[in-house]
Amino acid sequence: MNAQFPAPADAAPAPQRPVVLIGPMAAGKSFLALHMSKFYGYDFVDADQVIVSRHGVIPKIFAEHGEKYFRDLEADTIAEVLRDPDHANAIFSVGGGAPMTPSVREMLRHELVAYLKVDTETVLPRISGNRTRPMLQPDPERRWQELYEARRGCYEELADITLDGTRNRPVAEIGADLEAAITRLRSGAPDTTQEVQA
Repeated sequence: MNAQFPAPADAAPAPQRPVVLIGPMAAGKSFLALHMSKFYGYDFVDADQVIVSRHGVIPKIFAEHGEKYFRDLEADTIAEVLRDPDHANAIFSVGGGAPMTPSVREMLRHELVAYLKVDTETVLPRISGNRTRPMLQPDPERRWQELYEARRGCYEELADITLDGTRNRPVAEIGADLEAAITRLRSGAPDTTQEVQA
């Protein structure tokens, strides 16, 4: 487990930190984060949306500057959000490739991380024919599978909470699982990775 809970009895309470939501492209991370904002009162922060608001659409960034430039922007954005006390109550959704950047991976080792696990059957309708995700071109289904296999071990390693998003589970069910897991961990649950599945 990466985030350290609970603190020793004689230590000052640790300040609240954002919950970082990781997982593959098209898993539904942003949708889940929005749901948590609406129904559980968290702030919603999405790393890709922050980047787009400042630098323009992501496909254009890739086309004009390349992936490394984008990953540097992404890492800087994630670091900025994590150190901003205004986002302490946020569900913070990051891009599918973000944890593969070493500096981001190191940051996330010190945060409360929830991994939204999905399967190809759930994601396929969301990516079929997609032309807006640079990393999925030119064959979205094949590229998604390749990327997920390459990244899954990293997601699993970083996860304090693993959420079952397979079989098109309703976001309300996944959100309830996430809220229950966050509550357990922040109240001093045993120091083990929380896997929440149907």
